[in-house]
Amino acid sequence: MASLAITRIGPEPGAALQAAAAEALRLAALDPTASRLLSRAVLDDALLAGRWDVVSTAERALGVAAMSVSELDLAVRSLRKAVRAGQRAGSARATGEARMSLASALVLRGRPAQARQEIEAAIGELAGLAGARAGVQRAAIMQELGRDDEALEGVRRALPVLRRAGDVEWATRALSNRSLIHVTRRSFAAAEGDLREAARLCTEHELELPAAYAEQNLGWVRAQCGDVPAALGHFDAAEARYRRLGLVHGPLLLDRAEVLLSVRLLDEARMTAQAAVSALQLQLRGVHLPEAQLLLSTVALVQGDAEAALAAADAAVREFRRLGRTRSLTLARYAQLQARVVASPGGVTPAQAARAADELAGAGWVVPALEARVLAGRLALARGNRSAARRHLALASRARPAGPADARVRAWLAEALLRRADGRRSGALAALCAGLRVVQDYQATLGATELRAHVSVHRGELARSGLLMALEDGNARRALWWAERNRATALLQRPAEPPADPMLAADLADLRATMAELEQTRDAGQLGATLVQRQVRLERRIRDRCRTLGGGGRHRDGRSQPVTELIAPLGDAALVEYLELDGELHAVTVAGGKVRLHQLGQLADVAESLGFVPFALRRLGNPRTGSASRAAAAAMLQRAASSLDAILLAPLRGALQDRPLVVVPTGGLQSLPWSILPSCAGRPVTVSPSATLWHQATTRPGPPRAAPVVVVAGPGLPGATLEAETIATLYPGSVRLVGADATALALSASADGAALLHLAAHGSLRSDNPSFSSLLLADGPFTVYDLERLRRPPHHVVLAACDTGRAHTVAGDEILGFGAALLSGGTATLVAPVVPVPDGETVPLMRAYHRGVLAGQSPAAALAAAQAAGAVDEVGWAAAAGFVCLGAGLIEPAAHG
Repeated sequence: MASLAITRIGPEPGAALQAAAAEALRLAALDPTASRLLSRAVLDDALLAGRWDVVSTAERALGVAAMSVSELDLAVRSLRKAVRAGQRAGSARATGEARMSLASALVLRGRPAQARQEIEAAIGELAGLAGARAGVQRAAIMQELGRDDEALEGVRRALPVLRRAGDVEWATRALSNRSLIHVTRRSFAAAEGDLREAARLCTEHELELPAAYAEQNLGWVRAQCGDVPAALGHFDAAEARYRRLGLVHGPLLLDRAEVLLSVRLLDEARMTAQAAVSALQLQLRGVHLPEAQLLLSTVALVQGDAEAALAAADAAVREFRRLGRTRSLTLARYAQLQARVVASPGGVTPAQAARAADELAGAGWVVPALEARVLAGRLALARGNRSAARRHLALASRARPAGPADARVRAWLAEALLRRADGRRSGALAALCAGLRVVQDYQATLGATELRAHVSVHRGELARSGLLMALEDGNARRALWWAERNRATALLQRPAEPPADPMLAADLADLRATMAELEQTRDAGQLGATLVQRQVRLERRIRDRCRTLGGGGRHRDGRSQPVTELIAPLGDAALVEYLELDGELHAVTVAGGKVRLHQLGQLADVAESLGFVPFALRRLGNPRTGSASRAAAAAMLQRAASSLDAILLAPLRGALQDRPLVVVPTGGLQSLPWSILPSCAGRPVTVSPSATLWHQATTRPGPPRAAPVVVVAGPGLPGATLEAETIATLYPGSVRLVGADATALALSASADGAALLHLAAHGSLRSDNPSFSSLLLADGPFTVYDLERLRRPPHHVVLAACDTGRAHTVAGDEILGFGAALLSGGTATLVAPVVPVPDGETVPLMRAYHRGVLAGQSPAAALAAAQAAGAVDEVGWAAAAGFVCLGAGLIEPAAHG
């Protein structure tokens, strides 16, 4: 959204009384409290003297001060008094300037028609410098109303006048506002240039509030370009400036929430959206309030909180209706419908969904209209009304041949549902595969569009539909293939920074701006066809560009191998991939050349036992735990492990026998320390987010012989240095980064292309988005995004840091985190804990592990042996049990080169 600078006007010289009023006006945005005190003192004297021109200035100061602290009703009252006082004084200038400020308050209050009436009247009353200021104010209002051409022309006329007059404050406003128009036209360099000039002027002339606007808008521009870390940094700087002024700026919170949602920081996005709603309600900023409410509804729906999503959507509907914003109202109504479906699927009829589809299509919301049409078809199928279902699904499937990729994905899903309803199972599978091909082609652009959470959901629907049909047919190979379709897309997370390739970065930024313009167009149909055509062209160009780029697999095709090729490297090992569908847990096993399908039971039973594991391990790993609590924790862990083993592995014993295991978990099983299960005791086990990633890890070339071994100890952990020194002695000539030398820069330089990286440090897992998880180094956190900057991630990594092996599921069975980033980026094997581990207790485990690897054992075998060897006490055992091996852990070191 960014922030338009539409606040107060500058002072006017005059007699002593007028000078005092002008000073109050100057302070209005800088120090509202002081401005109010001075204004009220001036008002008393001016009323006694009958100086209505001074009264007008003082009332305007009161109004602008009220705006500065978001007391908009009070601002409107004071500014109306200022207009009347100017008229009574017979001063066109005083009247016009009061109207300018009144127009600002009215547009912020959500009364755009009245605001436009006041600013047009002000333009007619002012000339020269005052007229130029009015032109800037009018341009800002036109921007708020979505009339960018008029706004740009107004700034173009006003800016030279302001510069000649040396009016720095209004020039910065004009530059800041114009930058936002540049963004909508995809002129990002011009937008950033305007904002940096505005920021420079603000710094030179100590203009704190305009500087905050410029900083916020810089963040918004960087977000549009895909540079999320830079965007959040600018937002933080803007927030600090607002805070120094005693302000909580609602539009800034809304901007931040949108960016957080775009990178799936769902918990933070929701808290920020809620804060934005509260701030905008308190500030009575009606023009932005429904946008914040609709965003809050979106976040809550993605989180599965239908009740909160519906309440926020209801509020957005009321506000959009009050403001007369019919196009946005249509989208808010659909948000209501979506929330109702999640809360009570039977409570929404196919006819209601079909009406929503018609309304959305009429308003130009192409993709939401398709979603609603597919929803109507599915609701009709659920009610047994096949004729209505065919009608709705056939309408939705018409979008298959052309148009935006996300629309075509939905259309192919509709076609698959239609064919399946007609009993054409092979045709339904072909339609699902066609939809997946669209997703694979579009994958490079998924991260470039804002708020595209539904895209991954629909990709998951394609895969789940195929998996359901495979399970119905009892076809194990096909079940494995479809399960991989929802796992093998290797981090669908939007990149937090634009890619290094300048052409690709420019196209991604252009696509994002195009999508934003499509979603923000106020008038139904305005520029819609042109923008959709542009979107399609950009998607194709980005897809083709990504296919031509190198980069060690960063831009690989991503199409998964056939099942036969996928499982070829297994050898004597066995693979078990767990599948979840509608609360039922299944498994596909591959062993001895045979692929089998198994039904295991209810996922809820697994989840119940799984919940006890980390709690029990934490109790056992805490040296301060008393004997009674320790005994209780041990019993709890034994019961949970036995229960999990009975569900997950006991039914598979005939197929798996005693072979080393490759495990591909689902959902909550991503965080299971497999060594605690009786069937895994002493057995080499390696875990992978998908069979496809495991296949890539096992077939990846080993490091060069000269590749270094790097050992790092982060700060704040007394045992980390001991561990690092112990491991380093096993590898003569290794690179040691300890104490002040253990910086992010040094780690990046040393670990790039390393044969082995062993890192002992504080780990911080961000469960809302593990891509912002971090390892604490001497100069601060080292995040997944820092990791992704490495040209060649280390071939073999050991992370002795809490939770760094734990993954987080974001859509279907897509996972994020350190492990996923390392394996996707090029690391073959990772050893890390999936639970918190006590400092200093991992040294024996790590020493034994590395000795095993140096002796020629595979990483999985070395870890299993080190864990089975046990420790002198339960604390050490619990620390060891928390580690898992991920990736190509069954390959012996000699195979790494």
